Amino acid sequence: MGALGHFLEREGIPTVGISLVREHTETIRPPRALWVTFELGRPLGIPDEPAFQRRVAHAALDLLTRTDGPLIADYPEHVTEEADFTGWACPINLAPSATDTLAAEIDRLAVWYDRAIAARGRTTVGVSGLDMPAAGTLVTAALAETLPAAQPLKQAIDDLKAYYLEAASAFPDPGSSRTRKAWLWDETILAKSLLALQPKLAASADAQHRILGNLTMIPATERHRLGKA
Repeated sequence: MGALGHFLEREGIPTVGISLVREHTETIRPPRALWVTFELGRPLGIPDEPAFQRRVAHAALDLLTRTDGPLIADYPEHVTEEADFTGWACPINLAPSATDTLAAEIDRLAVWYDRAIAARGRTTVGVSGLDMPAAGTLVTAALAETLPAAQPLKQAIDDLKAYYLEAASAFPDPGSSRTRKAWLWDETILAKSLLALQPKLAASADAQHRILGNLTMIPATERHRLGKA
């Protein structure tokens, strides 16, 4: 996106971006960038704190008045890291049994997902247009049968990951965003299913399947798990 900014600027459209990885931004040298020290995937900082997020957005937009670019401005506020997020666990037993299925796991989380939506009044689930049992069925079928088209499969997987993390935010002890991600990838059948699906996608003759398997389905922070599913 930083490189694209140069093309837009040549057409008279001012641009600004938010940088989470300073080294990349220094290499690309976009017209204007606001560098923040927040967790990857959270360019506006603290979740569920609109006032903080507005301050970040305003700081980025204020750079549009600058004409001395390429420039990188440092955002002055930092998000304090959680002191200790090891050993977190929900007090309710959601660990899968030896005979459990992805469908059963999705069903168990429904009540927590509903509570999360009731508390927040919004959800990021829905890009696939499927309900979560149907999304889970698509993943299960992809493992056992012929791979479906890459785009609907990706959207179903994105919805499932969002569904799990939103459900976990309503647990009696919701922990932090990091502990919820750790729970997802350490303890769920969904994660085991995705890790098992990755080699099949990576070996597909379809380029979009390979992109999904090699680049977008498993976050970079979790790719060390590949081959261990």
